Amino acid sequence: MGRKNKGIQWNSEATEEAIKFTQPDIMLKLVSTIDERGWPHITMISSNRIISKNQLVWGAFTEGLSKKYVKENPKQGIFYMTAEMPFKFVQVKANFSHTTKEGPDLEHFNKSQLMRYFTYVRTHTAYYNNITASTSIRDLPLIGIIKGILKNILAKGGAKTKLPEKRLNVIGYNLFKAPIAVRVISYIDPADGYPVMIPAIQLQAADHNRLVFPPSILKQDLMKIPVNNKVAVFGMNFEFVNQVVKGTFLGYKKYRGIKFGVIDIEEIYNSCPPVVGKIYPEMQTRPKVTQFTL
Repeated sequence: MGRKNKGIQWNSEATEEAIKFTQPDIMLKLVSTIDERGWPHITMISSNRIISKNQLVWGAFTEGLSKKYVKENPKQGIFYMTAEMPFKFVQVKANFSHTTKEGPDLEHFNKSQLMRYFTYVRTHTAYYNNITASTSIRDLPLIGIIKGILKNILAKGGAKTKLPEKRLNVIGYNLFKAPIAVRVISYIDPADGYPVMIPAIQLQAADHNRLVFPPSILKQDLMKIPVNNKVAVFGMNFEFVNQVVKGTFLGYKKYRGIKFGVIDIEEIYNSCPPVVGKIYPEMQTRPKVTQFTL
């Protein structure tokens, strides 16, 4: 069922195996959209599955940026990965088509393990998307993850920026410095303008201002990320705390003799309550006016 890493091989439609693969409720399901600046954005949307060779649907139970972006630019990257080892994943490119407020797909989502016991929160809108390209089911070999962790231990300290500010907050820094956590990179494919997501569990924070990753796994995929382009990185721990870090991919550099991909952090989006939204750079506000002069 799986396939050895030979780089991304796109099919014009989803395979029957890929359709079946996306049906479980408990797995990592991400949607990458494009914001008004042309930067990739990543959202975890668990009500999400492929329903035919040419169509997938995901559901909304909250209003967030991804729902806004997809209506302004229909191109998306979709990512599905198993929740347990051995990790397997599927990548999809799709175009937003239309929404509905009723129908069997909404009923399916609301009866899922994730939603069936919620009384006041329901999946209220189904977003239908036409598949333009899909991969078969791919393997994420454990040996490459282990190699990446060892390389981080040996050399990531050489990539520190030594900047005085700390862009990642305490939660974000702990999230991205952990040896093992969910991390997925999204970039815009220059060939067709669609977001592509690549799992990069070996990615870690060099310090509070920079992320690095050795290309110890899925090397051919990672080498396709355009240098000096904007990327987004989704990070999540096993308690489902997650943040999206955005910045510029600087290419590959050697630190202490080991090659790392380098991402300088420029923006951080917090996806979890109580503060949902951009947390870096901080929003500029005016001082409260307490005195008035006519």
